[in-house]
Amino acid sequence: MQQVKNKKLTYLLLCAVAGVWGIILYKIFFKEKEDQDIFPSMTVKADHEPYDKYTVKTDTFKLVLNYRDPFLGTAAPASKTEKSDITSVPVIKAPVAIPPPLNWSGIQYSGRIINPVNKRIVSILSVNGKERMMAEGEVFEGVKLLKNQRDSVLLSWQGKQKYIKQ
Repeated sequence: MQQVKNKKLTYLLLCAVAGVWGIILYKIFFKEKEDQDIFPSMTVKADHEPYDKYTVKTDTFKLVLNYRDPFLGTAAPASKTEKSDITSVPVIKAPVAIPPPLNWSGIQYSGRIINPVNKRIVSILSVNGKERMMAEGEVFEGVKLLKNQRDSVLLSWQGKQKYIKQ
């Protein structure tokens, strides 16, 4: 007998929950004009304030730094409010000479060869029309081969490094 009461109560509560959710969904999806008057904060305003009406206010605060030093235990030094008699002289700096960019177009990477006996990788590079086979660490015409890759090599020339693709 007890199970029958619980079963009826469960069905009754299930219907009540479905009804409450039905009312909530109806209010959300099918709201009318009168519902908009109930929630005036949800209505969209037609007049928008332009952004240029807002001005940025300057900071008006001043830091008061006259508290005791927590590490040394001494009072803060008095700040000088007097202006010094030394006039500042503008310093004119000489323009910094920017070095011209390096022209890497004279360097070409043709490919690589792997020695099957000692597994040494040798890259074929062309520098200013002169071709040479180079291993990692070798220097030719001022160009140092730093690293061999499958499709590119890392070169160092006049203090700059760059990957040259095949």
